[in-house]
Amino acid sequence: MIKSNFIENRCISILLLFYFFGLLGICIPTTRDLFITLTPLNLFITLVIFYKVNNDYSKRFLMLSFLVFILGFSVEGIGVATGVLFGSYSYGSAFGFKLFETPIMIGVNWLFLALSTYGIVQFFTNKGVWLILLPPVLMTSLDLLVEPVAMKLGFWSWKNDIIPLQNYAMWFLTSIFIHGIIYLFKPKINAKISFIIIGVSALFFGFLNILL
Repeated sequence: MIKSNFIENRCISILLLFYFFGLLGICIPTTRDLFITLTPLNLFITLVIFYKVNNDYSKRFLMLSFLVFILGFSVEGIGVATGVLFGSYSYGSAFGFKLFETPIMIGVNWLFLALSTYGIVQFFTNKGVWLILLPPVLMTSLDLLVEPVAMKLGFWSWKNDIIPLQNYAMWFLTSIFIHGIIYLFKPKINAKISFIIIGVSALFFGFLNILL
């Protein structure tokens, strides 16, 4: 148990340091471009640390993870291709390799955000209605912080530089669907890493909204 807690705390410390130096690097104009290129690494490290701390590598949980990843990536791919779901937008190069003009890492982003928001709500209640409805509220609230920063940093761009309301509506509806699937799998998600990931993400983008 002591060794397990040590590894868990070390992983969380690494994550916090990575976000801290990422925030610092993006806020300094001379290092901003370099740190923006590290965005895929940031997403990957966040995912790895989530799984390391959560410590569930069962076939059932891995299958759930694959489904969430595919759903998140697919809805973004359809959104980019058609402009119907979220509105008319396109991704820049910050997220790395793209498939159908959609970064693979955006599926990773959906994955750890969906599981982490579920883990937070699960800490307070096991009732299905709340586990399906409240995590999407958290995800959509976080997206409100992310969108202005993402445009400034060139993560993605919107037609006429206007973020449509349907983007947030679609985030919420897609999240409801994804969390409904998560609920069907009945995972037990580590609350500590869930709070850390959502909390540090909110602080990261909250400060960037102020500082940029």
